[in-house]
Amino acid sequence: MSAAPTPRQQEIAEFLGAEFQRRGMMPTQREIADRFQFASVNSVRSHIRLMERKGMLARQPGKARSLRLIVSPAGIPLLGRIAAGNPAEAMQDVEEFLPVSPSMFRGSELFALRVKGDSMKNVGILPGDIAVVNRRQDVTDGEIAAILLDDDATLKFVHRRNGTVTLRGANPAFRDIVIRRDESRLLRILGKYVGLIRKHGGAV
Repeated sequence: MSAAPTPRQQEIAEFLGAEFQRRGMMPTQREIADRFQFASVNSVRSHIRLMERKGMLARQPGKARSLRLIVSPAGIPLLGRIAAGNPAEAMQDVEEFLPVSPSMFRGSELFALRVKGDSMKNVGILPGDIAVVNRRQDVTDGEIAAILLDDDATLKFVHRRNGTVTLRGANPAFRDIVIRRDESRLLRILGKYVGLIRKHGGAV
């Protein structure tokens, strides 16, 4: 069994997750060294090797920015808030690692987002719940996804038809968000919704 991450390794994992969410790419070893004021990138490489052995990171040798954050042994990273209602400003900082076993959910790159709003209440996703998401760049038509729309994040069903993407809630009080092919809007799938953590009810 792998040893638990040290506080510094957990801080590095949180930094990697936050930077990937903010920029869509992992930071370089030099950027990691600068962030944590390491004397050289050799210290970064040492931490990365240990984090790989503990199952926190994976990488493709010989490829730039090849680091990939795996579910941490410390739990599932909680990256902030996501709207289940009208899209709200995306929150990208890692708040904490949730002490929940990743084996309870399907996916190899899990992260969690706190839910605001009640547009998904008819499928049991309520304000204050924590949505667990498996990082993916696309989902099957009709699945629930965490979506970045322009600079805002939301949790919705994704439907596609004739070049149009419709983001649909599970509450008739909320209108569909329709993005047509000719609109200059940035839509990015952050990942597929795979489960729920409720503060007083455990995982759903």
